[in-house]
Amino acid sequence: MSNALQRLIGLLPKAPEFIGTITSEDHPNYKVLVIDGSGLVMCTSTTRYNLGATVFIGDAEIKRLAPSSGEIIQIEV
Repeated sequence: MSNALQRLIGLLPKAPEFIGTITSEDHPNYKVLVIDGSGLVMCTSTTRYNLGATVFIGDAEIKRLAPSSGEIIQIEV
């Protein structure tokens, strides 16, 4: 029988994910401006994205598109 806490920790992502806007696009290399103000991040992706797209990034890789409308709220725990 496994520990419930260990199973919960296993569900969490190993690296943090951030939301950003693509500011430079030269497939497969992209520059993404992170919304929280931490700056530009050089990313790669096998999927082609358009300039100005809002994306999730993690480990210097674009993971997927992020919702472009709505308000982003930062929660500290």
